[in-house]
Amino acid sequence: MNEEKRPTVADVAARAKVSIGTVSNVLNGVIPVSAKTRQRVTDAIEELDFRQNMLAQGLRSKRSPIVGLCVPHTSITYFSELVDAFEEVASGNNFALMQVLSRQDPEKEYQRVESLLNYRVGGLILVPTMTPDATYDMIRRSGVPTVVVDRAPEGDFSFDRVTFDNHAAMRKAGEGLIRRGHKNILFVVHQSKLNVTVQRIAGLKEAAEAASVKVNTSVIECADQSALTTKLAVELRKAGGPTAVIVSNSKLASWLYRALRALNISCPEDVSIVAFDAPEWADIVTPSLSVVCQPTREIAIMAWRFLLNRLNDEEAEPQEIQLQAEIIFRDSVRDYGPLGVSSR
Repeated sequence: MNEEKRPTVADVAARAKVSIGTVSNVLNGVIPVSAKTRQRVTDAIEELDFRQNMLAQGLRSKRSPIVGLCVPHTSITYFSELVDAFEEVASGNNFALMQVLSRQDPEKEYQRVESLLNYRVGGLILVPTMTPDATYDMIRRSGVPTVVVDRAPEGDFSFDRVTFDNHAAMRKAGEGLIRRGHKNILFVVHQSKLNVTVQRIAGLKEAAEAASVKVNTSVIECADQSALTTKLAVELRKAGGPTAVIVSNSKLASWLYRALRALNISCPEDVSIVAFDAPEWADIVTPSLSVVCQPTREIAIMAWRFLLNRLNDEEAEPQEIQLQAEIIFRDSVRDYGPLGVSSR
């Protein structure tokens, strides 16, 4: 079939004996379509050799047929897996993905998102920095449909939001350690004021306060390997120092293993470890690493669904969903028993 007679959505609708809107729903996945109707549409698409013209689709909406994705970085497992999941979902829905990194810097975030908006992206998915207010204001002015993922700010409901329940995940992790006899728990973080970190700290304190025995919790902030090694040495020398350490991401987990080796501290004999993220090496190191598994793929699927809904109806009320994490205890956590036997 030559270029001038390329089939249109209207041709597919006529062949399948459905409305143009139904064909659009099958192509874009915004509104569910019955299996029987979907089959008629897909049969018509194959018979006519129909191909969506994404560029023309973008020109009609005055935006490119591309979704922008801005994440802080990809150096930890969670963010790299999130990017991969979004790429897979975008490809499966006939969209292209343009990814940029903010490097945890609000000014870079503003510049990177501004560049995406200048490309007139059809939609935007944002994992924000700690202070994204300027970026939010710019996005609002642009009118580009946007979904905020993971670090959604408290009280701001301007955008659709997909998160996982950091508070509940940390409470469950803390409760699991307490059940195994741990009464002194240290939480190691990169940024203590990040809202997800604040939620996790609150969850750990809640688990400690609900325990039937006295449980002490503490938090240290570490920007690099050297700081972690130094601060950990101080914490472990204290009377009543930690018997368990929870780290907030996979990069800190690798730093922690190196710090323990440098300090000649054994895991789990001397100290137990739990890590947020699930690095691919978690179950092959010795001892195998206990993890808080964030629902990365589910987050990507829900965020994409919200974005498609927003593209279909830009005036709808913003939606929010909070997913749950899974806690997996492995050999890196020592079980002291319900009452505990450690004197530290």
